[in-house]
Amino acid sequence: MYMKPTQQFISMQELKREGYSYYDINKLEDSGRLARVNKKYYENLDFSGEPNDFYAVSAVSDKAVVCLISAAVYYDLSEERPSAVEAALPRGTRMPSQPDWPAMKFFLFSEERYETGIRTVNEDGNLYRIYDMEKTVCDIVFYRNKIGFEPAVKIVKKYLNRSDRDINRLMKYAEKLRVETAMRQFLEVLV
Repeated sequence: MYMKPTQQFISMQELKREGYSYYDINKLEDSGRLARVNKKYYENLDFSGEPNDFYAVSAVSDKAVVCLISAAVYYDLSEERPSAVEAALPRGTRMPSQPDWPAMKFFLFSEERYETGIRTVNEDGNLYRIYDMEKTVCDIVFYRNKIGFEPAVKIVKKYLNRSDRDINRLMKYAEKLRVETAMRQFLEVLV
C-alpha cells in the first residue's frame, strides 16, 4: 500500500478505498506518518509537495469554499495577504473547530450567495473549492464596508485590467446577488 506523497490531506474514505484497514491507519498515525485533522481527514506527514493553506480548507469542512481576499489573492487581484484563509459556508452550517494550522476565518453566506460560482481546483490530487473570479469580485464589492473601500477599488481595477475577465458573467452575478447598483457605480468610476 502506498500513500501519495503529493497529497497533503487524505480522507478516511480515500484511505479505505486504497485498501488501508483501521488497523493500518492507526499504525500510520502512531508512526507519525498521519495526523488526525478531524473524524473524516488526516494530514499526510510524508507530504513532499509545496504546502498551500487552501489544501486544508476541504479537510476542515467539506462545505467550505475559499472566498473574499483569499480568493482575490489566488486570482492575483490583490497583493494583500489575509492573516487567515477566508472560507464561506452555507448559512445554518455548524462552524467547524479551528485547526491548529492554518488560521481560518469563516463567513456564513445565504444559499444563493454560497452556491453561485463555485469551482473545484485540483493540484496534484489536492482538491479545494474556490469561487470563480467574477463571483469573487461581486463578493468583494458586496462586503466592501467590512473589507475596506480602497482594497475593493484596487481589486475591481485589477480585474478590469485582465484580458480573461468576463464582464457579462460579472454583471449576471451582480444582478443575481443584489449588488448590481454598487457594481455599476464601481465600473462607471473605473472605466
